[in-house]
Amino acid sequence: MIRSVAPGDLWSLRRKPRNQVVLYTEGLLAQAHRPAWFALRCLLQGNGRDHSTVVYQERGAGALIQAQGRGGRPEQDIVYLATAGAQVVGLPSDYELWYRLLERISINAGQHQVQRLYAAPPRHQNELREIFRQMGFQAFAHATLLQLSGPDWDQGTTLAPMRVQSRRDHWAIHKLYGATTPHTVQLAEVRNARHWALPLTQRWGGPRRMAWVVGPDDDLAAYLRLVSGPAGHVFSLLIRSDTRETAVDVLRFGLAQLSDTRPVYLLLREYQGELLAPAQDLGFQPIGEQALLVKQTVVPVRRRLLVPSLEPSRDARVPASRITAPREET
Repeated sequence: MIRSVAPGDLWSLRRKPRNQVVLYTEGLLAQAHRPAWFALRCLLQGNGRDHSTVVYQERGAGALIQAQGRGGRPEQDIVYLATAGAQVVGLPSDYELWYRLLERISINAGQHQVQRLYAAPPRHQNELREIFRQMGFQAFAHATLLQLSGPDWDQGTTLAPMRVQSRRDHWAIHKLYGATTPHTVQLAEVRNARHWALPLTQRWGGPRRMAWVVGPDDDLAAYLRLVSGPAGHVFSLLIRSDTRETAVDVLRFGLAQLSDTRPVYLLLREYQGELLAPAQDLGFQPIGEQALLVKQTVVPVRRRLLVPSLEPSRDARVPASRITAPREET
């Protein structure tokens, strides 16, 4: 039986699952995902656009899937899949259970006006990627996850002259994104200038976000974003093709803003492949690859904006009321 999370599921979530997959995002790299706490929030507030947990339970075997919203946008990330209990003969396999749960959570997303579902499964897990493909998810990019293992101090200490992102930089960052990102990726991510705005107040207990830019206000050369949390720091960057030789200095500037020993990560996509070697020279080493997937839950409707002049008018005709003489009483 597939259903929403119930109070009895919270205890079982505290136990070690038989099989689990965490689909890491920037936020989950900075702040570890806690399935039990996430399920408790879904139980108290209900499944909706910001969070959703769906459970399968039958004959002592169970499975679970969780999706997290993207801060007010009509989008969700699939972040966690797990199975628990013994593998019972005659019951579906883990991947079959996850397929059924993906189907249900997609229906729930559509009912709550979520227009896009995203997932970032490990690239080497072909079986997991296959169930996403069968559910209608399509790959739009691949990402490499790197972790800082120790900088090469022989390179010098040159830092890029970056400044803190301000409100006037939103459109310039979006312009830089459009110039450095393939069109197919832009169609999948559906970003606008407001996407690059930093939160006015940091949510209590949530990751902290900061960003810096370099270059003229209307023609930025690079953009560096940092997401920090208890589990680590995560960098991502956009850099113009004619200034890619400054990538190391940009990353050095970001590292100079850190004052603790938490793990440091860097996310690069395959169309940023020329930045991989400079990042490795700085001390970042690849630790994994992800396939970035998207599923549309809405279908665009095409309508003509102009009506041909020769086409007969279809305007509704309202009959005019007629005035009649008053009827005499007999």
